[in-house]
Amino acid sequence: MGVENGIVLIVDDDEDVLLAAKFLLKRHFAKVVTTSTPDNIEEILDKYTIDVALLDMNYTAGATTGKEGFDLLKYLTVNTPKTRVVMMTAYGDIDLAIKAIKEGAVDFIVKPWDNTKMVTIVTSAFKKSPGNQPNIQLTTAPAAEDENQEMSEVERVFMFLDITSSTSIAENLGHVKYFELLNDFFNDLAIPIEAHQGEIYQYVGDEVVVSWALEEGINKANCLHCFFDILETIDDLSFKYLEKYEMVPAFKAGMHFGKVSTGTIGTIKKEIIYTGDVLNTTSRIEGQCNQHNVNLLLSKDLMNKLPNDNQFKFVEIGEISLRGKASYVTLFTGQRH
Repeated sequence: MGVENGIVLIVDDDEDVLLAAKFLLKRHFAKVVTTSTPDNIEEILDKYTIDVALLDMNYTAGATTGKEGFDLLKYLTVNTPKTRVVMMTAYGDIDLAIKAIKEGAVDFIVKPWDNTKMVTIVTSAFKKSPGNQPNIQLTTAPAAEDENQEMSEVERVFMFLDITSSTSIAENLGHVKYFELLNDFFNDLAIPIEAHQGEIYQYVGDEVVVSWALEEGINKANCLHCFFDILETIDDLSFKYLEKYEMVPAFKAGMHFGKVSTGTIGTIKKEIIYTGDVLNTTSRIEGQCNQHNVNLLLSKDLMNKLPNDNQFKFVEIGEISLRGKASYVTLFTGQRH
């Protein structure tokens, strides 16, 4: 492996960690900058253009919450958005790992690290930096120019999809291996989601929320084909999951559509969000899959919007009541011919 023409920053309060990481990475990158405190980050950023930053989660003795690391992650996200951040922690917590990814980190590593894995992760993060290769955003939230968009009302299709029996899987694999499973699973979903014009709205633990503009979701039954293509994708990759995790993740999904409000919230970290009953209803629909022993449920309203081209066979399952309302949603499951 050659030396990458990039600058890596390592921030950790443990001098031994800084020395070991610098010794390892300086063989693979043009320059490695280290600091034991985030207090001088501004000075470092004035002097160097950082391609990849490795951030410890905690800098104060006895701290384990990760707050200090997340504060620094937010600072870099705002002040140097081209820097790719990899979080490090000795307290391997899957919730912290997922939160870090959701808040802008590109990856996560647990100390003590495997040297080969460390180099692979940092190199991969470097190659995702602007200018090194196209930065394809499969997590297709609204475009950057819309970051300050005012609140509006739109109709969208939503799919809530999550891994079945995730708690027991996490217990069997351990938090680090389980995080790797989630990362592989979410990456493998990206291709069929993008192929069917879907947008990954957010990750919530072991769940991914996919969204379509109404016209795109129902056009050629994109939303439904997306689910069945995900099934085929994971089945085609079953050998990979069996070899790496000794299991293949099963999953379930709920689908619905309706009007949502959308707009920008936040100041330091801005985010475009959707709000409305349709989100709560879709989540409740997905939650009924286990009760009815099916891997897919969709509302009758959405089913009636889909083109009638005989590609799917639908079976009525029942109804769920909407919390705080007198109305009900009729549920169907489906199969693709």
